[in-house]
Amino acid sequence: MSKNNMFLIADCGATKCDWAVSDGDNVNIFSGNGFNPVHTGVEAMEKAVSQAVAGNVDPGTIDEIFFYGAGCIGGDASEKVSGVLAKIFPSAKINTHSDLVAAGRALFKTDSGIAAILGTGCNSGVYIDGDITEHIPPMGYILGDEGSGASIGKRLVNAIYKREIPDMYRQMFERECMIGYDDVIYGVYRSETPAQFLASLVPFINDHISDNIFRNLVLTEFDLFFNRNIIRLNRPKNFGIGFVGSIAYNFADILKDAARFHGLSIYSIIQRPIQRLAEYHNEIKKL
Repeated sequence: MSKNNMFLIADCGATKCDWAVSDGDNVNIFSGNGFNPVHTGVEAMEKAVSQAVAGNVDPGTIDEIFFYGAGCIGGDASEKVSGVLAKIFPSAKINTHSDLVAAGRALFKTDSGIAAILGTGCNSGVYIDGDITEHIPPMGYILGDEGSGASIGKRLVNAIYKREIPDMYRQMFERECMIGYDDVIYGVYRSETPAQFLASLVPFINDHISDNIFRNLVLTEFDLFFNRNIIRLNRPKNFGIGFVGSIAYNFADILKDAARFHGLSIYSIIQRPIQRLAEYHNEIKKL
C-alpha cells in the first residue's frame, strides 16, 4: 500500500464515534458524536460525521472507508450510512460492518475467538477469519442487552424504587446523581435516548462498587450475559473470549469472576478498539 492511499476507520456507538485516518504507516485518531443509524435521521448523521472530520481529515484525500457501527448488518441502516459517507467523501470506496465485527477484528485480528461487547448495549459472536460466523441477537435494552450499561442502569433503578434495597441507597442515589423518580421516568419513557440515559447511571454504581449490594447487582447482570449470550454459542472449547466496551473495562474484575463461575477464561478486555482496528487494517493492506 502506498503512502498516498488513505483510508478512514470509524468505530461508531450510540453516543460516541472514534475515528482513525491512516496512510498505512501513520495513524491519527480523533473522536466525535456517535449515532445509531437504525434510529438516527440522515441529517443528524451528516452533522455528526461532518463535525468530527472537520479539521482532522480532508475528505477529498480518502480512498476507502471502513465504518463499524451498531445496526450496520446490511439493509436500510447500512444504506443510510453509506449514503451519508458517500456525500461527504465522494471519492471513497465505502465498507460498512457491524460493531461486533469491529470487536472481533480489534480483539483477535487474524486469529479466532469469541468477541463480545459490553457498553451501552451488548453483543457477542463467534469470530473466524475476519468475520462473525454466528451470534445470538442482543435484542436491545428492553428485551435483552444483558450485562450492558443500559441493563445495569435499569436493574439499579428497579432495585431503588421497588424497595429491594434499603431506602438509604435511594437517598444517596438521588443526592449524588441529582435526579429523582420523575426524572427517571422521563429519561426512560420520554427522552429520545433511553438506553443512554440508563447507562449514564452506571458511574454511580462504579463509585460504590466496594458495597456488596452494587457489586452483586453487576455480577447478576454479567451472569445473565454469559448464560444468554455466550453459553449457547456453538463455539470450539479452546476459543478465548475477548471484550470491548466501557462496562467490560470498568468492571473487569467482576466480569472475570462471572466468567470463572461458568468455567470460562477471558482473553482480553479493550476499552476502545479504534487503535487495534487501525493496526488490523494496516496489516491487512500490506499483505
